[in-house]
Amino acid sequence: MTEPTQTSSSSRSPDAPRPLAAHLAARLRELRARRGLTQDHVARRLGCHESAVSRWESGTRFPTGEDLVALAELFEVSTDDLLGRKKQFTVSGSALVDIRLLERLAAAETTEEFDRLIQEHEEQAVWLPVPEGSVMVPVAEAMRLARKVADKHKQSRFVDRLFRPRT
Repeated sequence: MTEPTQTSSSSRSPDAPRPLAAHLAARLRELRARRGLTQDHVARRLGCHESAVSRWESGTRFPTGEDLVALAELFEVSTDDLLGRKKQFTVSGSALVDIRLLERLAAAETTEEFDRLIQEHEEQAVWLPVPEGSVMVPVAEAMRLARKVADKHKQSRFVDRLFRPRT
């Protein structure tokens, strides 16, 4: 009988590619380039040495949990996004907030400007409660999942409620 192949990190050679580190490295390079930041700038914002950022971006080192959270804050993404998770689980009692729209509304100098912004986004809520058990997924995945259920119940008069926002 053959023994199962081990895939744990302890059995991997030190030079073997680490998929999670490789994904994180590519994502950090992409986010930093998109914002026009240098490795030095990222390091200064996180309070670490530039060589640490370089090693994270090369995939030879992995940031601490605290550094991951700081990177997510800096780049305005979730740690799940940094790590390549497609499903992002939500915490019970949380809400989805369009913080940029809320900030624009708060900065409105007049009621007319406030009303104009609301009218420009009339199909959009500033915040939505997130039901327990919800997950955040890419739009294409949400559409695929909803379409699969809708196709099963085509005759329902409520099937259109699976698709929001409406176009």
